[in-house]
Amino acid sequence: MESNGIQVAINESLTEGFISKLNRIEPELVLFDIESIEDEHLDYLEQLLEQSKIPVIINDISALAMNEPKASSKWNNKLLEKITGITGQTYWQEGASRSPIEKNITSVTDYSKASLAKNIWVLGASLGGPDALKKFLTEIPPDLPVTFIVAQHLGENFVSILAEQLNRYSPFNVMLPKQGHIVRQREVLLVPTDARLMINALGAVEFKKIEKATQYTPSINTVIYDVALRYKNKIGVIIFSGLCDDGADACEKLAAHGGQVWIQDPKSCVISAMPENVKKRIDVNFCGTPKQLAQQLVSYYR
Repeated sequence: MESNGIQVAINESLTEGFISKLNRIEPELVLFDIESIEDEHLDYLEQLLEQSKIPVIINDISALAMNEPKASSKWNNKLLEKITGITGQTYWQEGASRSPIEKNITSVTDYSKASLAKNIWVLGASLGGPDALKKFLTEIPPDLPVTFIVAQHLGENFVSILAEQLNRYSPFNVMLPKQGHIVRQREVLLVPTDARLMINALGAVEFKKIEKATQYTPSINTVIYDVALRYKNKIGVIIFSGLCDDGADACEKLAAHGGQVWIQDPKSCVISAMPENVKKRIDVNFCGTPKQLAQQLVSYYR
């Protein structure tokens, strides 16, 4: 919306607080995505539709979830036409020769070239993990069509330091993602220690409050579960060096549903407890040194 000149005043779930904010700022319209509306939201939606004079668009984002450029373009065009029809305003830049819709098709097409992430691998690590991750990422070619989400047990103040270090070794863009970041191929995203990292149906990052404290942060189990909510059994997991069994529960469930689970060879670990605990639970799909894991990943996609 913002890339087309539309000011987004509020971007959050449908709650009593949301209704209260709407009454104060009186926006031109409200946009709800069908997939984000839960049972507990229905009363508030009914209240909004009955009591508010603000126009409401209930939007189906399933086309975007498919990551298909043509479907995404059609969805964007229809939505922007609807918004323009309701508000009476044209949000696109004035003075260009092409029509607003033609311009939007171009912007969507250009955006699709960024390749939304579809091959997601969670890299779980603890003690000895940073060194293993560096060795692994060094061997990843820059054109490999994957995205990595790193769940490394760390203190809160060290996550940004790790990101800087890994960025020196990886051909991908290593980052601490912000709320709303669209997850693309060839990125390395580090999970924060103070929030759950979720990926919504549009492929955008959402941070949720950690409801239950865990011994280690970020919890590798939680990260795997949260990513699997979006990508199901299409995700892969690699468990590196570490002293605990974090990740073993989620790996067992993922493997049961057909997901790929790989581990670092215990002999190459600083501390081998994490990969060994996974190996006790399931027959892993592959076991190797960080370099061998990277080489196997290349073979897996080529």
